Amino acid sequence: MQEFLDTHNLQAENRTDARKEKLEAGAVWELMSSAERIVVAKGRRVETFVPTEDAQESILKVVLGRSGSLRAPTVRSGDVFFVGYNNTLYESAAPFV
Repeated sequence: MQEFLDTHNLQAENRTDARKEKLEAGAVWELMSSAERIVVAKGRRVETFVPTEDAQESILKVVLGRSGSLRAPTVRSGDVFFVGYNNTLYESAAPFV
């Protein structure tokens, strides 16, 4: 992720170390529930979600890691969250590039 930011001369406005500051399911949902959409990358697969109460369980299932905390990297750009890393996703879909 840092290489991507450096290559595109981007700076993170806020940065948190997910290993030191864990966000559990309730806090993650509170943070993401008002987003326009949530884009999740897992390997080559990319899924897009619109946060609704009905989709809460399926969204949390893919944005939380094995430890039960928010997966890294997570990037917020405007009203969109990008969770996980997929080079193609960040090169083509990210509005901050």
